Amino acid sequence: MKFSFPILLGLWMVSQSAGPSRVSDAVYGQLRSLKINGETAPANGLTIHRDAATFIFNRGEFHFTEPVQGKVVAAVFIGDGEFRLDPPTAVEKRNLEIFVKDVPLAEPFSELVCHFTDSTYQEITHGVSLSKGSPSQKASSILEDRMGLLRKGRNFSKPNIAIDLLHYNLPARLLADIYDPSHAGFFNAFIKGKRFEHLMFRIDPRGVPVVEPEEVVLASFSDGDLGIWNAFHLQAHYNAGAAAVADEDHRLMDIQHQEIQATIKGTELRAKTRTTIEVLADGPRVLRFDLYPTLRVTRVADTAGRELQFIQEKLGDDPDLIVIFPETLQRGKHTLEFEYSGDNAIKQMGAGNFALVARENWYPSSTFGDRATYDMTFRIPKDLVMVASGHPQGSSQQGNEVVTRWKSDVPLAVAGFNFGKFKKTELNDDKTKYLIESYANTNPTDLFREIKDFVDAANFDTTRLMDKARNEAQVAIGIYQNYFGPLPYGRLAMTQQPFVNFGQAWPMLVYMPITSYFDSTTRNSIGMTGAADFFKIVGPHEVAHQWWGHIVGWKSYRDQWMSEGFSEFSASLFAHLVYGDEKFLEFWKDQRQRIVEKNEMGRRPADIASVTMGYRADNARTGNATRNLIYPKGAFILHMIRMMMYDNRSRDESFIAMMRDFVTTHRNQNVSTEDFKRIVEKHMTAEMDITGTKTMDWFFNEFVYGTDLPRYKLDYQLVTEGQQTILKMRVTQSEISPNFRMAVAVYLETEDKKLAKLGAVRILGNSSQDAIVTLGFRPKRVLLAAYEDVLANIDQR
Repeated sequence: MKFSFPILLGLWMVSQSAGPSRVSDAVYGQLRSLKINGETAPANGLTIHRDAATFIFNRGEFHFTEPVQGKVVAAVFIGDGEFRLDPPTAVEKRNLEIFVKDVPLAEPFSELVCHFTDSTYQEITHGVSLSKGSPSQKASSILEDRMGLLRKGRNFSKPNIAIDLLHYNLPARLLADIYDPSHAGFFNAFIKGKRFEHLMFRIDPRGVPVVEPEEVVLASFSDGDLGIWNAFHLQAHYNAGAAAVADEDHRLMDIQHQEIQATIKGTELRAKTRTTIEVLADGPRVLRFDLYPTLRVTRVADTAGRELQFIQEKLGDDPDLIVIFPETLQRGKHTLEFEYSGDNAIKQMGAGNFALVARENWYPSSTFGDRATYDMTFRIPKDLVMVASGHPQGSSQQGNEVVTRWKSDVPLAVAGFNFGKFKKTELNDDKTKYLIESYANTNPTDLFREIKDFVDAANFDTTRLMDKARNEAQVAIGIYQNYFGPLPYGRLAMTQQPFVNFGQAWPMLVYMPITSYFDSTTRNSIGMTGAADFFKIVGPHEVAHQWWGHIVGWKSYRDQWMSEGFSEFSASLFAHLVYGDEKFLEFWKDQRQRIVEKNEMGRRPADIASVTMGYRADNARTGNATRNLIYPKGAFILHMIRMMMYDNRSRDESFIAMMRDFVTTHRNQNVSTEDFKRIVEKHMTAEMDITGTKTMDWFFNEFVYGTDLPRYKLDYQLVTEGQQTILKMRVTQSEISPNFRMAVAVYLETEDKKLAKLGAVRILGNSSQDAIVTLGFRPKRVLLAAYEDVLANIDQR
């Protein structure tokens, strides 16, 4: 969870130490140094279809690279062509309309660089005469330019998820298919269009990084239209049915256990790991691991002691860690040993304050959420304190070092650590059976030591409020266990981190912003005057990630909204039960405001994308939208379901049963949006079945997969007839698509300002619904969605 405020932080750069690849694989060497070889083919009216894309080469010439293992894997086209794309889903068509006026996309181009392990070369050369001459300098320059972009990236004015598609080791990806042709079918094209000069279209049957398991992506790397424009599955997979798409898993391996021995001195991390993996398919020889780029590998071996070839190109290029096996792997367990070290995965911030920058890849891993058990041993200077994921197995001083061991027999989505000159407090909660710890540094970071000299009101002693974080966690765990069920961890450490405007949660370990340990006077004195509400819920939000993100994870970027949205919703429960109705309502009004307020590009997050677009909602045309979309709207989705299930008599009983079932059913699993929908449908009430189909398609299509934001207006009269009060009301729904429907809650407010839910009015499309109800008393007011029951603009509440 993150909050923005105007406090000046120092920038830092990683060192650019090189460290060559420990690889002598001749085939990789050829792929790494591909050159235009002088062979050409004419293109006159050639059409190549690639899933939803069509490439039309009207006139021009292809220039090929030299064959590798007898196969041509790259070509440069110079001439006149057109790229067409017709996305297969309505969601992706809508997203493409952000960048182009007319969909399908039709973009003329003059240059194209493609790499492939499919039939592209055969299609280009079929029925034409090839020529052989001197290599074209222009084609060579174009190839070098595009490969430079892919390897090194470039400077962009703003961050964006599309940039993660760069710094990509394309030769290693081609190598994987050459050594395992059963999975061939890779195709990547850089397109220099007339309007858009830096388009990239890719098909990867193994899933495209960033958007996996989706296999098809279109992205732009120009500042004015930077972003992932489209991502979707192969058409053949859609044809196989929704279940086939939902269950796709392209992983070649599943990491099962990590044994890590790490030594930390200053900002240097030196480690040895024994990583047990299960290979999920027969045939691969090339496996990719995720390791922070500044951590340079010196050795990879198998349990037989054989040293394995690995690739890790220099910093600033494409430093993916890739292991090459001497023979094809078979399904089953394998264990690898890694040795590595480096600076800048840890940042020193003064006075015994350290920050683990490489939060999720300080050890060789695969993808976030690949659950494994952990056995970790750390050596750190003896004057520092270590805290980590897992359960402590003992601590000892050995010379000038303190050695601690942490173990988890419960599979974890990720493991982390924090350390510094910490003071520690703890408590055992008998009710929740949880050990809750708090760690705070005895001295402020260098940043606040400097500020302290000219801010008189500031008090930067974070240990004064360290028990507040622990106590909030204790209360939050109690609330969440009641609503969502118990966790298997039994321990949670709330720890201070040097970063000032965000929190983060790993299993059993929460990183809290240092500023959350300051009092309000101190925060106001350093310019955080508008952050009070953030600090009320940042702890409870991060605690909730123990459920949403760890015990229940997300399958793909399209499902990450549940992790952030459900954690934000959980914080609303904390706000309600700790701070009361007023703060609860303020919380939801603030969430709605974030969704409907225009951003720096003049666009409302609600209109930009559905929550299932995840971080793709941010691009050069929409501005920053994701944090004001998946967090608050994701929370609202669950809040609306809760309010539909709420009953004056049983209160939250049905909702609690549903959420506990969701956690129990999917414990230690990564779930999809559809998995959650099935649980909702299992527990849906009669009030929720507004289509009479016993499904929640209507709700998910509108609020999860859709972008509609309704407006409601209530007109009513209270008429006294004898001893009875008659309510005559009209509810009007507008500003939505014709098939939009909702059940809008109606509340009665008593003279002492208590609220009682009367029922719900069902409305379809842009229309009004009239109702006449006999009441047992005369209310002070009649309100629509008094508890922000619906994400909407309401003229009268």
